[in-house]
Amino acid sequence: MLASGLDIFRLTLHVLAAAIWVGGQFALAGMVPALRKAGPGVASAAANAFARLSWPAYALLVITGLWNVSTFQMSKTSTAWKIVLGVKLTLVAIAGISAYLHQRAKSPRAIGIWGGVTALSSVAILAMGVALAG
Repeated sequence: MLASGLDIFRLTLHVLAAAIWVGGQFALAGMVPALRKAGPGVASAAANAFARLSWPAYALLVITGLWNVSTFQMSKTSTAWKIVLGVKLTLVAIAGISAYLHQRAKSPRAIGIWGGVTALSSVAILAMGVALAG
């Protein structure tokens, strides 16, 4: 059976936003060394440009994620599914907070720590989403 038009729309938006949020983090991280060699401020300009895309993507992930959850009958989901969902929602908050702290950090150490927390939590969220899709 194929998904309905509304399901296709919802899931496409969710996957697109995840591609921007998670994939963009790794793409930008991979480009940082070259951007730094390109000149002072180039890496920061690229990070600011990414932020203009990534924060709307994060918001869209939260909105479509809640929309996704609303399509399930919680009484018919397993306890394990509910636990994974709870951990995923916690990690969504951690990813958003750590990304904000990364963006505001001034020291290279803080930038690295918060960037790492954001990347790891985002990948964990992605894996949990796959698990919840069943």
